[in-house]
Amino acid sequence: MMKIIEEYESILSKASIAGSATDEMIAAAEQQLAIRFPAPYRKFLKKYGAALGVGFEIAGLYESSGDGSPMWEHVVKKSEQFRRFTKEYLPATLVPISDDGCEVVFYINAEPLPENTACSILAYGPGIDGEVVASSFEEFVVKLANGTIEA
Repeated sequence: MMKIIEEYESILSKASIAGSATDEMIAAAEQQLAIRFPAPYRKFLKKYGAALGVGFEIAGLYESSGDGSPMWEHVVKKSEQFRRFTKEYLPATLVPISDDGCEVVFYINAEPLPENTACSILAYGPGIDGEVVASSFEEFVVKLANGTIEA
C-alpha cells in the first residue's frame, strides 16, 4: 500500500489542483448530498480540493472565482446532476468523482464504513453495472492517471 500512496502523492503533486477545501466546505457538501465522504476522499479534499492532470480529473470542492468556466468539476454539482438522471437505479451513496471522457462514470462509494476503511470505486456505463475498478481511492487515482483502469 505504501507504494500506491507514494505514487498517488507523486501524481497529484504534478496535477493542477484547486487548493484545499475547508472543513466547513466539506461539511456543507456532505449536508447538501446527505452523505459523509469516505475518509480517503475527505483527505484528498482537504489537501487538494480537486485535481486535473494529464488525461484525468478528480471532482472536488473549491472556491469559485466567478470568472468563467471552472477548471475542475465540483463534486456537489456533478452529484446533483447525475442524481437527476440516475435516481431510479443508483443509490444516493454513490458519488461521481470522475469519468473516462466518454460514457463511463466512476463513483466513490460513500456508504458508512468504519474509520480508516478503504472505500471502493465503482464504474457505471454502457455494459458496466457497478464494477469495482479500485479497492481504494488512492489506487483509483493511480490507475486513472496511468490509464490502467479496466472497466
